[in-house]
Amino acid sequence: MLNKKIAYNSIISSGARIIGLALSLVIIGFVTRYLGRDGFGYYSVILAFLFFFTVLADLGLYSICLRDISRPNADENKIINNSFTLRFFAGLFIFSLAPIVVYFFPYTNEVKLGVLIGSFGFWMMSNHQVLMGVFQKYLRMDRVAIAELAGRLFQLILILFFIWQKLSFLFIVSAFVGGALINFVLVFIFIRKYIRISFEFDFIFWRSLLRESLPLALAIIFTVIYFKLDTIMLSLMKPPADVGIYNLSYKFLESLLFFPAMFIGLVMPLMSRYALSFRDKFKKIIQESLDILLLFIVPLIIGTFFLSKKIVVLIAGDDFLLSAGVLNLLIIAGGIIFLGVLFSNMIISLKEQKKLTYIYGIGAIINLIANFIFIPKYSYYGAAGTTILTEFIVTVLMLIILHRMLKSLPSFHSIFKYVLAGLVMAVSLYYLHNLSLFILIILSGLIYFGFLYLINGLPFKNIMNLIKK
Repeated sequence: MLNKKIAYNSIISSGARIIGLALSLVIIGFVTRYLGRDGFGYYSVILAFLFFFTVLADLGLYSICLRDISRPNADENKIINNSFTLRFFAGLFIFSLAPIVVYFFPYTNEVKLGVLIGSFGFWMMSNHQVLMGVFQKYLRMDRVAIAELAGRLFQLILILFFIWQKLSFLFIVSAFVGGALINFVLVFIFIRKYIRISFEFDFIFWRSLLRESLPLALAIIFTVIYFKLDTIMLSLMKPPADVGIYNLSYKFLESLLFFPAMFIGLVMPLMSRYALSFRDKFKKIIQESLDILLLFIVPLIIGTFFLSKKIVVLIAGDDFLLSAGVLNLLIIAGGIIFLGVLFSNMIISLKEQKKLTYIYGIGAIINLIANFIFIPKYSYYGAAGTTILTEFIVTVLMLIILHRMLKSLPSFHSIFKYVLAGLVMAVSLYYLHNLSLFILIILSGLIYFGFLYLINGLPFKNIMNLIKK
């Protein structure tokens, strides 16, 4: 029964996530075409700016709450209500600072007003995130999926209405707020089946909660610094059109990151089970997981090199054609991030997560310095190159930590077969480039996996082993 519930939640969550990502790309398509490069640049600055405040308001509470309510005989109401209260009022204070802080930045009055409007939407998102652990514990992530899809759909409807009415840029920002509000309201309604949400002010409990959550919050802050700092720095050094060109490609990259997160999320319980007591099984699971990730990383990178122009034109139109070059760089960073998701979760499963704080801290410093050097000279290409450099160094540092703990590392030998198949796929894409994007995607997939099948390069055994476990 439990396995069926887990399978049901995995399928529903994955399906909803894919639909949600498709809706996000549709939203980006309408927004970019309506606002243009400058307008989308301003829109991206608002989202990136407020994202920093979201991380400050997070306080690392989500992971700690999920862990604590999952323990036997846990007082769920006390844990969730105190965490929600703490997040609610901390978020209210932190997001009220955003319009004040942005006043000191050299942005237009429209962007500053957009930060004020958007703050409410990000506050709503922050409030509902702390409640996610309850749905995970009771294996009802389908409820979360419904709320997210409803929010995205409502945002899309508002955007289409505002575009039809030819309203200003600020209404597009308010559409995001409307979607976030619908999401929060539905989550709040759904959670009442399990817990009655109310404000609780147990300050002693707050202190113990923060003592455990703040180190995790610090690691999250470092991560977001090197994920979002490039957009802020680009906006301060270059015109808004450059920000728009860069962020279209970055949004596409973000849409791809659901795959490693979903895949490793399913494998993580296995890693945690064997990490400390059964090292041989642990290493075998890691090797199988790495082979599967590499199987998709190689065609993703090679395929994007040939299809990037068609992708950006499909999403945003000819005005964003320059984003294709940025996407060719960022997709390399995406491949490295895929591996980083696996290696970071290995470190967590080995209960050495504090080391990630130092790694992400180093990554944030390198990202800051490199952006200062490269953005003034190379604009969005400099920001994209810095992202590759940062992700590469962070991933190498993870491998160094893992080698010290395990005295060995998983093998990358399978990549040679994948690259060979990728080169065959590349030749096909080169000669068939006049075909439509969708046909090319299907054909390239058939050629890549078909060639691997012919040379016995598909990791069927690894996939079946993970499914059985």
